[in-house]
Amino acid sequence: MINEYSYRPPFKYLFVGIGGLIMATMFGAVIIGNEEIWLRIITLVFFLLTIAMGIAFLWLFINKFNVGGLKIGADFIEIPVRWKTRTKIMFSEIKNIGEIDTYDQVIEIESENGFYLIEKQWMKSKEFDKVREKLVEWSKKLHTTTVTSNG
Repeated sequence: MINEYSYRPPFKYLFVGIGGLIMATMFGAVIIGNEEIWLRIITLVFFLLTIAMGIAFLWLFINKFNVGGLKIGADFIEIPVRWKTRTKIMFSEIKNIGEIDTYDQVIEIESENGFYLIEKQWMKSKEFDKVREKLVEWSKKLHTTTVTSNG
Protein backbone atom coordinates (compact mmCIF):
# COMPACT_ATOMS: atom_id res chain seq x y z
CA MET A 1 0.00 0.00 0.00
CA ILE A 2 1.34 3.41 -0.97
CA ASN A 3 0.51 6.42 1.19
CA GLU A 4 0.69 9.82 -0.50
CA TYR A 5 1.01 13.07 1.42
CA SER A 6 0.71 16.57 -0.01
CA TYR A 7 4.07 18.30 -0.28
CA ARG A 8 4.07 21.86 -1.57
CA PRO A 9 5.67 25.19 -0.70
CA PRO A 10 3.99 27.22 2.04
CA PHE A 11 1.84 30.16 1.00
CA LYS A 12 4.15 32.51 2.88
CA TYR A 13 6.53 32.13 -0.10
CA LEU A 14 3.84 33.63 -2.32
CA PHE A 15 3.22 36.50 0.09
CA VAL A 16 6.93 37.20 0.55
CA GLY A 17 7.35 37.24 -3.23
CA ILE A 18 4.47 39.66 -3.76
CA GLY A 19 5.68 41.80 -0.84
CA GLY A 20 9.16 41.91 -2.37
CA LEU A 21 7.77 43.15 -5.68
CA ILE A 22 5.67 45.80 -3.93
CA MET A 23 8.69 47.00 -1.93
CA ALA A 24 10.77 47.07 -5.11
CA THR A 25 8.13 49.28 -6.70
CA MET A 26 8.34 51.68 -3.75
CA PHE A 27 12.13 51.82 -3.94
CA GLY A 28 11.90 52.31 -7.70
CA ALA A 29 9.62 55.30 -7.18
CA VAL A 30 12.16 56.84 -4.78
CA ILE A 31 14.92 56.34 -7.37
CA ILE A 32 12.93 58.09 -10.08
CA GLY A 33 11.57 60.91 -7.93
CA ASN A 34 14.72 61.99 -6.09
CA GLU A 35 17.56 64.26 -7.21
CA GLU A 36 20.08 63.31 -4.49
CA ILE A 37 22.60 60.92 -6.04
CA TRP A 38 23.61 59.22 -2.77
CA LEU A 39 19.96 58.49 -1.91
CA ARG A 40 19.37 57.14 -5.42
CA ILE A 41 22.35 54.76 -5.10
CA ILE A 42 21.20 53.45 -1.72
CA THR A 43 17.63 52.95 -2.89
CA LEU A 44 18.91 51.30 -6.09
CA VAL A 45 20.66 48.68 -3.95
CA PHE A 46 17.46 48.07 -1.96
CA PHE A 47 15.47 47.99 -5.21
CA LEU A 48 17.73 45.30 -6.67
CA LEU A 49 17.67 43.23 -3.46
CA THR A 50 13.90 43.33 -3.06
CA ILE A 51 13.17 42.66 -6.73
CA ALA A 52 15.52 39.65 -6.64
CA MET A 53 13.92 38.38 -3.43
CA GLY A 54 10.41 38.85 -4.79
CA ILE A 55 11.13 37.09 -8.07
CA ALA A 56 13.00 34.24 -6.34
CA PHE A 57 10.20 33.50 -3.87
CA LEU A 58 7.50 33.74 -6.54
CA TRP A 59 9.50 31.49 -8.87
CA LEU A 60 10.03 28.94 -6.10
CA PHE A 61 6.35 28.94 -5.18
CA ILE A 62 5.09 28.65 -8.76
CA ASN A 63 7.70 26.09 -9.80
CA LYS A 64 7.15 23.80 -6.81
CA PHE A 65 3.38 24.17 -6.32
CA ASN A 66 2.31 21.22 -8.50
CA VAL A 67 5.33 19.01 -7.91
CA GLY A 68 3.21 16.19 -6.48
CA GLY A 69 3.04 14.46 -3.17
CA LEU A 70 5.48 12.64 -0.98
CA LYS A 71 4.89 8.88 -1.28
CA ILE A 72 5.74 6.15 1.20
CA GLY A 73 5.38 2.51 0.25
CA ALA A 74 6.23 -0.70 2.06
CA ASP A 75 9.90 -0.52 1.08
CA PHE A 76 10.49 2.96 -0.39
CA ILE A 77 9.95 6.68 0.02
CA GLU A 78 9.56 9.00 -2.97
CA ILE A 79 10.45 12.63 -2.34
CA PRO A 80 9.84 15.57 -4.70
CA VAL A 81 13.14 17.40 -5.21
CA ARG A 82 14.50 20.13 -7.47
CA TRP A 83 13.24 20.89 -10.97
CA LYS A 84 9.97 18.96 -10.56
CA THR A 85 11.79 15.64 -10.40
CA ARG A 86 11.21 12.91 -7.87
CA THR A 87 13.72 10.75 -6.04
CA LYS A 88 12.79 7.23 -5.07
CA ILE A 89 14.81 5.94 -2.13
CA MET A 90 14.56 2.31 -1.16
CA PHE A 91 14.55 1.80 2.61
CA SER A 92 17.47 -0.61 2.19
CA GLU A 93 19.58 2.28 0.76
CA ILE A 94 19.00 4.53 3.78
CA LYS A 95 21.96 4.84 6.14
CA ASN A 96 20.53 7.21 8.74
CA ILE A 97 17.34 9.11 9.48
CA GLY A 98 17.52 12.12 11.77
CA GLU A 99 15.36 15.03 12.74
CA ILE A 100 16.93 18.45 12.85
CA ASP A 101 15.33 20.35 15.73
CA THR A 102 15.23 23.84 14.33
CA TYR A 103 12.38 26.30 14.07
CA ASP A 104 11.21 24.74 10.81
CA GLN A 105 11.56 21.04 11.81
CA VAL A 106 13.29 19.05 9.10
CA ILE A 107 13.71 15.31 8.67
CA GLU A 108 17.10 14.48 7.17
CA ILE A 109 17.48 11.22 5.27
CA GLU A 110 21.01 10.05 4.57
CA SER A 111 21.16 7.43 1.83
CA GLU A 112 23.84 5.92 -0.36
CA ASN A 113 23.06 8.59 -2.98
CA GLY A 114 23.22 11.63 -0.69
CA PHE A 115 21.15 13.66 1.74
CA TYR A 116 17.46 14.49 1.36
CA LEU A 117 15.31 16.80 3.45
CA ILE A 118 11.61 16.71 4.26
CA GLU A 119 10.45 20.06 5.64
CA LYS A 120 7.48 20.34 7.97
CA GLN A 121 6.44 23.73 6.62
CA TRP A 122 5.86 22.12 3.21
CA MET A 123 3.33 19.64 4.67
CA LYS A 124 0.33 19.55 6.95
CA SER A 125 1.40 19.03 10.54
CA LYS A 126 -0.48 15.74 11.02
CA GLU A 127 0.88 14.34 7.76
CA PHE A 128 4.42 15.31 8.74
CA ASP A 129 3.97 13.48 12.04
CA LYS A 130 2.75 10.36 10.20
CA VAL A 131 5.76 10.46 7.87
CA ARG A 132 8.08 10.91 10.85
CA GLU A 133 6.47 7.96 12.66
CA LYS A 134 6.85 5.74 9.59
CA LEU A 135 10.51 6.72 9.17
CA VAL A 136 11.24 6.26 12.89
CA GLU A 137 9.58 2.84 12.76
CA TRP A 138 11.69 1.88 9.77
CA SER A 139 14.82 3.34 11.38
CA LYS A 140 14.29 1.13 14.44
CA LYS A 141 14.00 -1.90 12.15
CA LEU A 142 17.22 -0.84 10.42
CA HIS A 143 19.16 -0.51 13.69
CA THR A 144 17.73 -3.77 15.06
CA THR A 145 18.73 -5.61 11.88
CA THR A 146 22.27 -4.19 11.84
CA VAL A 147 22.80 -4.94 15.54
CA THR A 148 21.55 -8.52 15.15
CA SER A 149 23.52 -9.13 11.97
CA ASN A 150 26.71 -7.75 13.53
CA GLY A 151 26.63 -9.85 16.52
